[in-house]
Amino acid sequence: IEPIIEIMQHKGDSECRNGLEGVLGAVDELCDFEKFENQAFRQVSGEDGAPGQCYSGPLADWVPHLGPDCLDRKSYVRHALVQGLMEEEEIGVNPFKFGITASTDTHNAIGGGVQEANFPGHLGSGDERPEQRVQFTAEYAGNASNNPGGLIGVWAEENSRDSIFDAMQRREVFGTSGPRIQPRLFGGWELAHDLCGREDMLKVAYASGVPMGSDLPAAPAGAGAPKFLVAANADAGSAAFPGVPLQRLQVVKGWADAEGNHHQRVYDVAGDATNGAGVDPATCAPQGQGFEQLCTVWTDPEFDASVASVYYLRAVENPTCRYSARQCLQIPADERPADCAEPFFNPVIQERAWSSPIWYGPAG
Repeated sequence: IEPIIEIMQHKGDSECRNGLEGVLGAVDELCDFEKFENQAFRQVSGEDGAPGQCYSGPLADWVPHLGPDCLDRKSYVRHALVQGLMEEEEIGVNPFKFGITASTDTHNAIGGGVQEANFPGHLGSGDERPEQRVQFTAEYAGNASNNPGGLIGVWAEENSRDSIFDAMQRREVFGTSGPRIQPRLFGGWELAHDLCGREDMLKVAYASGVPMGSDLPAAPAGAGAPKFLVAANADAGSAAFPGVPLQRLQVVKGWADAEGNHHQRVYDVAGDATNGAGVDPATCAPQGQGFEQLCTVWTDPEFDASVASVYYLRAVENPTCRYSARQCLQIPADERPADCAEPFFNPVIQERAWSSPIWYGPAG
């Protein structure tokens, strides 16, 4: 089948990273999410901070790069996608035309066990007690460096094996960091600006554009910048575990330049990044308002028809407590491990979903 790549699992997020060599663009604060490799490097080296950059000079392919000692921009999905644009420019084929997926990598036979509020661990050994799961130590294999993992979503015509695998083959898939967020991304040259809210929105989007996982068709004569239908539904949750509202939708754009640099730009296209949402650290109770649904038709304001580019959607929830913060609160205060007071990872997270990309090439 066509390649799809795992962007999230219980050993962390692989979307992107700040501070990588050869990557130009503003800092993306959401790239600091669940960086398992930071803690792995700390445990191996005894040093705080991040692993260094992998060597990428002459004969680089002959030099072993064994993590967590070094990182490369191609270690992350966003920049692998941009590297694919560079490869296509050079050899005529994009070997990194990936769809996006996520999973748990569970070892406990609890597929889909991604709920932060009652996470029981993924290994069954070294994480069976909350006191083990909340510590950032190599003493416990299932320590707080791990997270509950992600989920794959598939836009299939029906819930059948053939239909699901067909959708995977055409890359009409998405990944989430755990919540059952439902993102939609369509691209085209003539998408109507009033699609959001229409009962026939999806029918029209399929007829006049292409869904996530696709190439934009050649631009018609006189076309301007491409348009994208960007939408998501929040996780509805359940009575026991209510869903969390969405905060915003973002379009992430990547491209390369003639000097081999990767460029990134993140556009907030719907919602409100300054909505004041947060959590009460004493109880993990959510605070502030958000959105059950978000939708817009967005036009790339900096489109250059001569430059190949890749676009994907990131749907972001309001802030919530990480599972380790929740489980620290369940332990009597005088029995809590020291990592509850000084955690290595941020105790407040923003869960998210990622669509598969849509690609633009100057040749269409």
